[in-house]
Amino acid sequence: MAAAVFEVIGVISGLLGIIQFGIDNFAEEPGSGSTFKIAVGLDGTQGLSNAGGDLPDVRVWNQNGDFVGMTADPGTVDHGNLGEVHVDHENQGVYSLFSANNNAICVAWVTTTWSEDRGGNHYAVQGDMGYYCGASWYYSGMYYNSDEDVGSLPAEDQPKCFWIDENGDQPHTGFQVRWPAFSTGEVNPDAPAEERDPKQKCDGISFGMRDEQDPSSVNFWTRRKRNNLSGVSGFPKRRQVHQVRRSEGMASKLVLGDVDGLSAKFLCESDTSVGPDLANTKEGLFCDMGEKKVYDLCSESVQAGCFDVDSKTFKPASNATIARRQIEKTYETTIDWRKNTDGGN
Repeated sequence: MAAAVFEVIGVISGLLGIIQFGIDNFAEEPGSGSTFKIAVGLDGTQGLSNAGGDLPDVRVWNQNGDFVGMTADPGTVDHGNLGEVHVDHENQGVYSLFSANNNAICVAWVTTTWSEDRGGNHYAVQGDMGYYCGASWYYSGMYYNSDEDVGSLPAEDQPKCFWIDENGDQPHTGFQVRWPAFSTGEVNPDAPAEERDPKQKCDGISFGMRDEQDPSSVNFWTRRKRNNLSGVSGFPKRRQVHQVRRSEGMASKLVLGDVDGLSAKFLCESDTSVGPDLANTKEGLFCDMGEKKVYDLCSESVQAGCFDVDSKTFKPASNATIARRQIEKTYETTIDWRKNTDGGN
């Protein structure tokens, strides 16, 4: 029997639509104010490394942009799990700011549950929003629906996760959400594609990534103008591409996949993806995440300048000059997430 769900705005095949979120992703009996559940990516399942870490500080503002509450240093969350943060406050918690602490996390989704005396509303934001709004990201390996058959759902139903960190290992230090912007009434599933572009939410108010040190103010709407509590314009800065160095843990892992939702080509062509190398046997492609280059997988017809899945090694091109430029590939861990195999190492 399927578990109870809430309908929320989500990204479906690159467009905003209505999706079902398992009820376990929301607080059952929140105290007065807002209770947040923050899901982080699963290490290993799709190649993440150190996805768990410190839960962020959470600040809350009401509809008028008045600060109403904060919880600092709420603890840690393990990879592949949901951490919970409660903020006791007056009024409805319309705006929330999540400020990273020292140990980075990769956010797969975040939900808020308002207490009954604040309206009892439920909202959710997928990690895909971080991807569309310029954050560094990877595949999360998490399912947002708690049905018993989640293992049979396609990988496309798994959100991406985006990185936030305080100490500079990742470029973004936090993010903000205006929760009513993600109510189901804000999207028409039958509207033309251009009206359902997720990037429309990347206005720095509905959703916005932050890169200043220890962000503490929020962008908010006013009737006549967009304003910021610190006096800075509410419009987001022009998107910048940050070059993020992979950790040694990421570089020592290889991910194997064979579904469209784990595309090696898509991963490598993204300016903001961060994580392990990935080989997709359905695509016949290998993504070298260190160099952000795509190569063919070795086959009967391709035997040089290709990646061999069986030996997990790169076969250099026959040209000696090119061969000297090839980086030797060695992996300490291989994560096999192919549907047509018995498992991984």
